[in-house]
Amino acid sequence: MAHTAIDLRERAQRPPAPLAMVYGGGGAVGIAWHLAVIAGLTESGFDCAAAPSIGTSAGSWACGAARYGLGMEAFMGFESVELPNRRAGLLYEMAHSVFGDARAQDVWVSAVALPTMRRHLFSAQDHDLAHLIAASSAVPGVFSPHQIRSTSFVDGGVRSMASAEDAPPARLLIASLPIAGPLFGPVGRAMERRTRNALNRWRRGCDGSTMVLRPGRRFVEAVGAKPNALMDVALAKSVYPVALDTVRRRLDSRLPQLERQGVRLTAGLITQPTRG
Repeated sequence: MAHTAIDLRERAQRPPAPLAMVYGGGGAVGIAWHLAVIAGLTESGFDCAAAPSIGTSAGSWACGAARYGLGMEAFMGFESVELPNRRAGLLYEMAHSVFGDARAQDVWVSAVALPTMRRHLFSAQDHDLAHLIAASSAVPGVFSPHQIRSTSFVDGGVRSMASAEDAPPARLLIASLPIAGPLFGPVGRAMERRTRNALNRWRRGCDGSTMVLRPGRRFVEAVGAKPNALMDVALAKSVYPVALDTVRRRLDSRLPQLERQGVRLTAGLITQPTRG
């Protein structure tokens, strides 16, 4: 049983999309960060709803939210869950309450198969989003694995926190990384390093531009240093305004930088300089 998001030959034949998105892992707080990224980009004229996207763990929720135009209000009804909670079907029930039986074109979700530990990229055109989200979010030891067909899957972040190298061709690829960077310690530094290396490989293969959006000090301080903080639903709701303000400030500085590099951002259209 093979589940490959984008065959390399197929990817090479695709015309570049204006924008592609990669949403990394990060728990409930990561979902809040991603929703702020989507909101900030939408305010700046980007069409996140139409962008081909890859999601891992928290990022899988973001893929569905972007595609269906859902903001933070769609997740405000979630109650905090005492962890660990290994009740079978819990994550699926939560995802189904938001997305129902919806599927989505040009959305791929990462999960890791048991017992092989092989990473799979599932197409949400072939599987319900709720099932893919439940599989991709099943953090080992915290939630139960989720079955797709006859195979059990756990959190895609076990193998890759973002899968940026697998993104389809685009003029601009944006990686939203909720726990990347030095403020999150060794884990954050490792996640950012690996994702930036993956973005380098993507640029060589797809000849597009890239941008990383990750939290700053205010967001990290609002989250705090408790081990289970990233999974705290109430905390995720409270830090969303900080995340949105951070994203807006980042875009105010980063978008002019892209334009100075020759990436033109006009009325939602993205064009690149001619390469010699």
